[in-house]
Amino acid sequence: MAFVAAALAALPAAADEALLRRAFGAFLQSAEELRIEAIPDLYDGGYARITAVGRRLLLNEGLRVDEAMIRLVGVSLDTAALRSGTLKVLDFRDSAFQVRVLLRSLQDYFNAGNAFDDIRLWAEDGYLLGSGTVLFRGQPTRLRMKGFFAVSGTTEVFFYFDTLHAGALPVPSAAIRDLERQLNPVMHQRLWPVTFKIRSVRLDAQSLIISSQGEGAGPGYGGGQQPVYAP
Repeated sequence: MAFVAAALAALPAAADEALLRRAFGAFLQSAEELRIEAIPDLYDGGYARITAVGRRLLLNEGLRVDEAMIRLVGVSLDTAALRSGTLKVLDFRDSAFQVRVLLRSLQDYFNAGNAFDDIRLWAEDGYLLGSGTVLFRGQPTRLRMKGFFAVSGTTEVFFYFDTLHAGALPVPSAAIRDLERQLNPVMHQRLWPVTFKIRSVRLDAQSLIISSQGEGAGPGYGGGQQPVYAP
């Protein structure tokens, strides 16, 4: 056993990269493409920097992310966990996180949330707009919506309706809150091995960008007023 432990402690760079790929692959789930760049430090389990970039992956159940970047600087990993295929972060000096979700992936998420059926989404002026079918007062009803994404420096992203109409009628506030509860949080980090404060969301005509870096990434909300609390 001592010989095996010594051999594992002296893993070559290629084997080390394979372990990182396996561990990050369990975090960035079902990634169609995953790239790991790591600069080892002078001690076992230490890295000057690790950057993981993935495409078409799952960070939370239900929401598929089209692009994700995670960077950890001055990071220490639990080597026993790493060798068993688990990412366990002991400490880090700095970090960065950014994801891009295409509108078609958001559309899939809304349709899978049991609130809507056949919804079609588009974006204008930082707002998310859509039309589809919803069960309203027991009847399938055409719905028109306008809403925005919001963060407040926590680890979650929320979606709020600005306006919502079923047919020609405005949807009552209580029903709107029920729909928001089914959708929210759009993104959370409850089971992540390392967490990031989300400081900005930006919605453009093609995608939603979620980032831990607030500088130059918009005002921190898609449109309307940014809530200062999570419901």
